[in-house]
Amino acid sequence: MENYVANVIPHLQQWWPSLIRLFYLIGVVFGVVSLVQAVNPKHRFNRGISAWAFVTAVLLLNFPALMDSLAMTVFNKTSEQELSYSPPSSPGSVYIQFAVYAIATVGIIGIARGLCLIRNASHQAMNFSRGIVHIFGGIIAVNLVSFLRGIGATIGGDVQAYIAKIIG
Repeated sequence: MENYVANVIPHLQQWWPSLIRLFYLIGVVFGVVSLVQAVNPKHRFNRGISAWAFVTAVLLLNFPALMDSLAMTVFNKTSEQELSYSPPSSPGSVYIQFAVYAIATVGIIGIARGLCLIRNASHQAMNFSRGIVHIFGGIIAVNLVSFLRGIGATIGGDVQAYIAKIIG
């Protein structure tokens, strides 16, 4: 099996960037479909399709990481791309990596909660603003490393040095 993959990879390398962009586009379409189905009151009892469309969108939007993890699982070989955020090599790096993953997971839950609150905004007007806050907070939590690096680059000085020391 390894020989077949080794023969196919050189032919796919020229198409790989185009395939990734195509999967991103399809993932965005699935994400929009899942949001429309989740918010639409007509499809209130058919939430399974919305959930599966959302899972498909997440997998397609993270296609390079999905392929890297599959290659590591099936072939036990590292890929050219990083699987995810890797903290600096320090004694507490495992804890920092766990904290980043935990915060990203809470961020995904916050985004889902925000979407549910926006869906129910027709019953209570306050739910819309709460939903927007949950969505923005969830987006920041999912992109925590980029957000902190952006803050460090904006403020500069000691703040940037501390952030670089902590998250790499």
